[in-house]
Amino acid sequence: MSDDELSEVQGQALYSLNRQEQGGLSFYTLSMEADIGLNANIRSLQVGCGGVNGPDKCDIDIQNFSLGCVANSAGICITLPKSNASQPNGQYINNGQYITSQEASANIPTSLLNNTLTNSPAVGDTNQNQLLDFVIKNPFFQFAIKNADSPSTREVVGVRLGGANVSGPMSFGALNTFSGYLTGIANLTMQGETNVGMTEKSNSYWQNASAYMGLNPQGVDVLGPPVAGARTNFTHLTINYGTVSRNGLNVLVNGNRVTQAKIQGLNLSSVVDDIGTNLSLNQGTAGICAFFICGGIDSMNISGWSQGIKDAILGIVKPAALNYVKQQLASGLGTNTSQLSTYQLPFNLSNVHQLYVNSNAFGLAISKQNIQYPGYAAAVNAGWSMYIPNGFTLNINEKTSSLVSNIASNSFARDGNITQLAAPYRNCYGGLTFC
Repeated sequence: MSDDELSEVQGQALYSLNRQEQGGLSFYTLSMEADIGLNANIRSLQVGCGGVNGPDKCDIDIQNFSLGCVANSAGICITLPKSNASQPNGQYINNGQYITSQEASANIPTSLLNNTLTNSPAVGDTNQNQLLDFVIKNPFFQFAIKNADSPSTREVVGVRLGGANVSGPMSFGALNTFSGYLTGIANLTMQGETNVGMTEKSNSYWQNASAYMGLNPQGVDVLGPPVAGARTNFTHLTINYGTVSRNGLNVLVNGNRVTQAKIQGLNLSSVVDDIGTNLSLNQGTAGICAFFICGGIDSMNISGWSQGIKDAILGIVKPAALNYVKQQLASGLGTNTSQLSTYQLPFNLSNVHQLYVNSNAFGLAISKQNIQYPGYAAAVNAGWSMYIPNGFTLNINEKTSSLVSNIASNSFARDGNITQLAAPYRNCYGGLTFC
């Protein structure tokens, strides 16, 4: 072709190369103008085992790792059968909405714990209609180079695989260790209740209460030290309180060979205080009262008491009840009440089975040193690392009495198992079994 003919032709290179500077390093990006759709199952993904980060673990250790999923006719990823009835149905984002398609099990129901989702259970393979890919748009290799302009000292200190945009479903059978940067969102809802007994059921006058908080059955000393007749008695009391929520809390993993995420911003002390905002008395008898408050009333029905008496009792009961809840939470979490406002709740990564990636910063890298690659919110450690922002949602939605009792009576919460998440996405056809 002549120069004139060539000047009339428009074209685009399959590969392009650019350079940018950041953090004292030069980053050379070799990108390809193409889209890659992946559907892959890896029984065991282990990288960075031993080496500079120690001999006993791998930087990334994932069992039954899948990219992509099997979807139903509506294009919704199907979640594998639950391992137990309390495990929530799988969630998938479709046009900005969380919906679900949960594969049925012969022994475990698929009814939802979260009624904001729509249940569309698939039975066996009958509704497995299509595959959804894990898509990398304009994939690239990015090289981090130290002293790039010095031929004698230049050094490649990191290589990253990423894309201009990476999107699609990803799931794990078991995420044993993770290195890099992973974030999610946590939503806490402590459900309101009515007619809650303040002691254990065995100590309560009211055997018809909807739940029991577990307070000290001896009640509260109104005057400080014990004084005869100057004590409110929790055994003769039930209460009501409203729902309190904390939504959009940050869940963060940032480090090397991490096994737990941290839920930030819970401020459990303020959560308990907010519960007290709408706390009211439900049932009570004259046995609740200190003599100088209630005088000689004999009514078994709290509704027959004067508002002044009810206000006086509530003024004593409320701070005592809220303080006790804080003590229960702190004890169960292995901390003290003064630390509840800043406490970061651990959550085991082995409970995370589903991620949905939609990011222009997703990447898998191997680095000689800590490096903050372009687009990253934080540096990743030396060794192998993965960067997954906004990958999952953690919902904690329970009755207040149950949540407080569960935290106080066992170590599940402080050990990182406060709640379960959905099973992995289905991603197998034919004779494959783990996905």
